[in-house]
Amino acid sequence: MLIDYSAGTISETDLEILLDHVAAYQQHTDLDVLLDELLEETIVTNELPVDADTLYRRIINHQRFDPKLPTYKKHQYWWYAAAVILFLTVGVFVRHVVINESDAVNNGQSQLTRTVTSTPTDKPILRLADGRMINLDTANNGMLAVEGGTQITFDGRSLHYEGELVNADSEVIKNTIITPKGRQYQLVLPDGSKIWLNAASSLTYPVKFKKDIREVEITGEAYFEVERAQDWPFIVKTASQHIEVLGTYFNVSAYDDDLNTKTTLVKGSVKVSTMESIDATKQASSRSTVLRPGQQAVTAKGKSTIDVGMIDTEEAVSWKENLFVFNNEEISEVMKKVSRWYDVEIVYLEGMAGKRIGGSIPRFEQLDQLMDALQATGLLHYKMEGGVVVVMK
Repeated sequence: MLIDYSAGTISETDLEILLDHVAAYQQHTDLDVLLDELLEETIVTNELPVDADTLYRRIINHQRFDPKLPTYKKHQYWWYAAAVILFLTVGVFVRHVVINESDAVNNGQSQLTRTVTSTPTDKPILRLADGRMINLDTANNGMLAVEGGTQITFDGRSLHYEGELVNADSEVIKNTIITPKGRQYQLVLPDGSKIWLNAASSLTYPVKFKKDIREVEITGEAYFEVERAQDWPFIVKTASQHIEVLGTYFNVSAYDDDLNTKTTLVKGSVKVSTMESIDATKQASSRSTVLRPGQQAVTAKGKSTIDVGMIDTEEAVSWKENLFVFNNEEISEVMKKVSRWYDVEIVYLEGMAGKRIGGSIPRFEQLDQLMDALQATGLLHYKMEGGVVVVMK
């Protein structure tokens, strides 16, 4: 039955049985164990490899995932299926940390804290070298502008720069793309390098690179696929990191309202340095490290050290696939990601401090769908008050 489902040959009767079987286990964290046991009893060919996590995702995303509940319950099932993803075989977990609540709650008040993430704009903007602003929401597809002989075209989601690779004179002509909350855009630079820009981020880059260096600046988060060019390094600058590559795939997260800047290497090799001003003349000391694929370099604001560790790179770039992935994160960090995507303020009430969550969940179109899914885990409850999400135990 599982192989038939994966292959798309399952019968109507077997499909209903399978979906009802998943529905019956909806409140159990051992659903992944059930699927693994069923797979062990199933002959899996090399041409059709199957694992419990992949299979479960396909099942709960099926358009007929409906356990034949009464009409008044059917609307709940979509978000509940997503909530169960939080308990799959990818090592997800929910953790409660014991804390001294008297330290967390000020003067007996129930409100602990609130999250309001910053954003540089409320609409997607391309800022040209002469200061002109192009609203990408209202821009027509096709050619947007010509900067220094480089043509800039737009297809609704991606900007493409086509022209000479190298700036022949000393003048550097730069553009900046700025994304609002809840939006992503892609750029293809003249050298062929591709950049995906996450929500509430900005990227400044030349329309033509210098002969000896390719250099961009990022605030927020972006994923880079850099075209290799010997003796022509590609530099990414953030407020606290200097990342040098020749040709590689990597992710940079450097939001102003985050305490840490993180560079995650997917493929190739990058050199990460952190700079700290030490006197009024802006001379700086630095520490550097070279990352291998699967490693992440983390720098904290105000510190010159770099912490390097292994990480699941798919987690770091999951945002490109419209997924939230939480890895033993404080609820406040989880909600910071939610705030950036849905452009909403979060308030936490007594009992939420110290709780952690892990797992993956889709970026639903509507905020209440996501919050309903998180609430279904039993970790938290929520309510909406005037456009503010109030999170409580």
